[in-house]
Amino acid sequence: MQYKLIAIDMDDTLLRHDKTISKENIEALHKARGKGVYVVISTGRVFASAYAYADMIGFRTYIIASNGALIRDPDNNTIYESLLNYDSMVEIIKVCQKYNTYFQLISDKTVFSPEITNKFQRYAEWNELFKTELKVNVQEIKEPLKELDKLKDSILKIIVFNDDVEVLKSIREELSKNASIQITSSYMDNIEIVNKGVSKGRALKILGGYLGIEREEIIAIGDSENDIEMIKFAGLGVAVENAIDEVKKVADFITKSNMEDGVKYVIDKFILQL
Repeated sequence: MQYKLIAIDMDDTLLRHDKTISKENIEALHKARGKGVYVVISTGRVFASAYAYADMIGFRTYIIASNGALIRDPDNNTIYESLLNYDSMVEIIKVCQKYNTYFQLISDKTVFSPEITNKFQRYAEWNELFKTELKVNVQEIKEPLKELDKLKDSILKIIVFNDDVEVLKSIREELSKNASIQITSSYMDNIEIVNKGVSKGRALKILGGYLGIEREEIIAIGDSENDIEMIKFAGLGVAVENAIDEVKKVADFITKSNMEDGVKYVIDKFILQL
């Protein structure tokens, strides 16, 4: 099979633990692109964060951000967007307040939160890595329900954090009754909420159609729950060695870990050797 597109998750897949991309992975991405293969970053992250990593890679990619709620081309043009509706956001915020848990509202380049906590530190650290003018903005909203009206046409995703997995489980069960939203996770300490039907897998289908690429011609690589639909959709679904068991179960192939240049290994094996 001659693959024409490779979609790659960022955290714990393309990125090492220190949030950098290895020289080996960067070289492999350039080689794949040189063979005419579309390189796609597919992440749960804020779009601005994913976009900024192009400075590290050395070329602009297509980007699937916020777990598939946003797709943009290398020139920052929007191909697809799915904004959370106002009523769903109100319900999510009320449930978070009920459980006294921390949450963030995510737009394409801004993270809104009712309080500044150490969770925001990660955005500051990521921004320090980038030379690009496009940074991740952070903004405190003291009374989110009162300020929500001005944000209602910009929020792609809400992410809820709690170190207590039982609390997260309760929140997830309560919110799962809402037929308008979809819930996934990228780490044990969070749940991520988008519109029903939104996923990295559906975004990959939309992008493939936009580019005229069949699913059989697509490779997808990931590690977390929010990567499962993407890996199931792709012609070749790949889990990194450090992926959770649920991802490995649906993958067609298991590559090396994110610390062992698993992305490079896939490109070498399935793109460059063909």
